Amino acid sequence: LAQQTSTLIRSSSSKAATATASAAEVDTTVYPYTPFMFSIVTPLQVPSSDFDVGGLRINAIYGECQNFDGFDISTVGRARGHGNGLQVALLANIVDGDGLGLQIAPVDYVTGEYVGLQIGVANFAEKAQALQIGFYNGANHIDGCQIGVINTTRTMMGFQLGLINVIQDNDVPFMPILNCYF
Repeated sequence: LAQQTSTLIRSSSSKAATATASAAEVDTTVYPYTPFMFSIVTPLQVPSSDFDVGGLRINAIYGECQNFDGFDISTVGRARGHGNGLQVALLANIVDGDGLGLQIAPVDYVTGEYVGLQIGVANFAEKAQALQIGFYNGANHIDGCQIGVINTTRTMMGFQLGLINVIQDNDVPFMPILNCYF
């Protein structure tokens, strides 16, 4: 009986640990909301970087927020969650989650899925349904178009136009000028 009880306790603990790990992967945190944010450099910003912004965000040097929906003017702007809307930066737009809209900066970087248009010197999205225009365009997977000098992706549904075009999982992975996969 003691052995069966011990096995039952270990099994319950294992199931609870698995459920806790699964719950930890999904961020259900509700952050405070603000329609306006101004940042000189994080943490010198009003309100703090723990806020969601739905409206206008101005970052003089560097600013962070949790989630962003609206219009972002920055030198360097970062959303630790999703970033949706128009993002214009002197140096970089960084989104640690998913994004939707238009990004214009020398560097546009999205770690999640991006839907929209990226215009910059270097553009990257982990997964994209987008048009990327820049010197370098990269993605792990893209449904859309890459126009630049160097275009790279692992998989693609669409075409690349540029000097160096690489679709790694394609029958012909490298093609100058034009490369496509449909």
